[in-house]
Amino acid sequence: MQCIRVHRARRTLHCAAALIALGGAARKAGAQSYPTYPTYPPAPTMPYPGYPTTPTIPAGVPATLPTPVLPTYRPPVIALAQPAEGVVLPEDKPVVVLRFAAVEPLDPIDALTLSVTVDGTDRTTLFTLAQGEAWGRLSPPDELLAAGQHEVRARICSTRGTCGVAKGTVTVISSASLLQQLAGAGGSSTGVISSAGTRTTTSRGARVFGAVLQAVRVLIK
Repeated sequence: MQCIRVHRARRTLHCAAALIALGGAARKAGAQSYPTYPTYPPAPTMPYPGYPTTPTIPAGVPATLPTPVLPTYRPPVIALAQPAEGVVLPEDKPVVVLRFAAVEPLDPIDALTLSVTVDGTDRTTLFTLAQGEAWGRLSPPDELLAAGQHEVRARICSTRGTCGVAKGTVTVISSASLLQQLAGAGGSSTGVISSAGTRTTTSRGARVFGAVLQAVRVLIK
C-alpha cells in the first residue's frame, strides 16, 4: 500500500516538472522577435474627373436668347364686285358677285372657307365658287328679299388661317316700285337725230328700264 502511494507522488512530481518545463518553453517562444516587414508608401489618390462648368457670359450679352419672331402673313383681299355703287337689285333676282385674291405667294386661298351672310343670316350655300370669284343670290329662290338696304358680309381665309373680310350694303327694290318709277319717268322724253335725219323720241322711262336690264344681265352672267 505504501508502495502505491510513493508511486503516485512520483508521478505527480513528474507531471509538475513537465508543466514547468512547458511553461518555460512557451515564455522563450514568446520572447522571440519576429522579422519586420518593409513599409510601403500609400497609394496615390486618383482625383475624380471634374464636370464641365457653365461658361461665363461676357458683359453686354443677354442671358437668354431672343424669341424668334415668325413672319406675319397678310390676309387675302375680298370685295363686293357687283352690284356697282348706286345700282339697285330686283327683289326676284338679288344676285351679287364677290371677287377675292391671295396677297402672299406662299399662302394661297382656301376657297372652302368662304362664308357669306345677309343681315346676319348665313347664305353661303347659295353661292357658287369659281377661280377668284363667287356669285349667288342673297335669298333662296322661293323667298323674296324685302325691299330696302341689306348688309352683306363676306369672309375668306388662306391656308395659314389669315382671313379677309368684306362688308357692303345693297339696295333691293320691289317690282311694283320699279314699275312706278318707270311710269313716272315716262312723261319726259328727249329727241335724238337718227342717221337718216329723222327725229325720234326716247322716253326717260325706257332708258332707265334699259339700264336696269343691262345691270341685271351683268349680275346673272
